[in-house]
Amino acid sequence: MELWYWVFLLLPYSPLRIWWLRLGGAKIGRNCFIDRIFLMNLDRTGLFGLTLGNDCYLGPVVLLDLAGRITFGNQVSVTARSSILSHHSVGYSDHPLLKFYPKKVLHTQINSGSVLGVSCLILPGVTIGRESLVAAGAVVRTDIPDHVMAAGVPAKVKKQLR
Repeated sequence: MELWYWVFLLLPYSPLRIWWLRLGGAKIGRNCFIDRIFLMNLDRTGLFGLTLGNDCYLGPVVLLDLAGRITFGNQVSVTARSSILSHHSVGYSDHPLLKFYPKKVLHTQINSGSVLGVSCLILPGVTIGRESLVAAGAVVRTDIPDHVMAAGVPAKVKKQLR
């Protein structure tokens, strides 16, 4: 998988990156744009846990943790330097903190029409509601409902968008 990923990093255009991701098992809809993103934990589920709907945008230096599944609905935009995680772990199976913080692998979902601002951190198992905006720099620890703007550390609903 490591050689596959190095080839991916060298691909200069979004259509080539999308083709290469699909070849690896990702499900990607029509009219998507994928900038130079980073993928971690490909050795866990490979790309089979990655699903993007139609008209999605993944900006530069976006980090996707593919230890578990990550699903994007249609028309989702993830802007530069945002991170979307699907697991947390303190490390090796004999780590002394494991009894307090057991490993969890969870499905993380960004629903249709949502936008993640620059440098957002979406923690494992979070669902971002439909047509919601997560402001730049937010750390999202819990689910965000549909049609809201959330901001802050930790992210809280600041405004209804309907």
